[in-house]
Amino acid sequence: MASLFDLHVHTTGGSPDSDLSPEEFVEEARRLGLNGGLFSEHNGFPRHEFERIAKQADDLVLINGIEFYTNYGHVLTIGIDGYSGGVIDISVLREQVDKADGFMILAHPFRFLFDPSGLYTRNILFEDPNNIPQTAEEAAEHAVFEIIDEVEVVNGGNLQEENRFAQGVVKVVGKKGTGGSDAHSTNGLAKGMTVFHGDIRNQEDLVEALRAGAFTPVENYHIGKTSLYGDLVEDVKPFLESLDSYDAGPDQK
Repeated sequence: MASLFDLHVHTTGGSPDSDLSPEEFVEEARRLGLNGGLFSEHNGFPRHEFERIAKQADDLVLINGIEFYTNYGHVLTIGIDGYSGGVIDISVLREQVDKADGFMILAHPFRFLFDPSGLYTRNILFEDPNNIPQTAEEAAEHAVFEIIDEVEVVNGGNLQEENRFAQGVVKVVGKKGTGGSDAHSTNGLAKGMTVFHGDIRNQEDLVEALRAGAFTPVENYHIGKTSLYGDLVEDVKPFLESLDSYDAGPDQK
């Protein structure tokens, strides 16, 4: 049985810029038919309060995560509690995640990469406008891809061009690519999503499936136009085709 997860959600429980309450997420996730979500909070979600919410929503699998700001961009983490704020060296974060037996996903790595720029770009990985990668192969040479575990290739707040470029890079570096909405309200929740090829019942299952690469990123589930993002995976195709919202897309029919 496949499991539908939004792997990038911000709520008022730990993200000051979010208008989405945890209760609203639960209600909307149920309406959309999701199985769970990763609360990738900017400031962390106090564990006792998170556990209260998760217990009340026992029909969903809620995972308590943090989005860290690092010298190599934003990183979604699973397994770490607490966040003091500020920018952290990604190598230090890697050590902390390993100690917690957790997982790291590089979030929206190419956001703003294609915007007009002056002396600097707004992209964190490539700030020099004279050194913008022209191909996925060039971008894949960045050291960050040797440090993180996975890369977000569907981000609901990104331009399609930015997401597609990330998709090309993960093929070069040999990763799968995850999907998440980056929602800060009910608007756009599940715009980006990850379909796991098996039953995810808890955080341990989620991390195990991520490490095994047993998942597929999809897009536009929230508007009834669900389509695979990347290479067609036969293990998940029958499940997606059973959805009323599935749209294989012109390249996969």
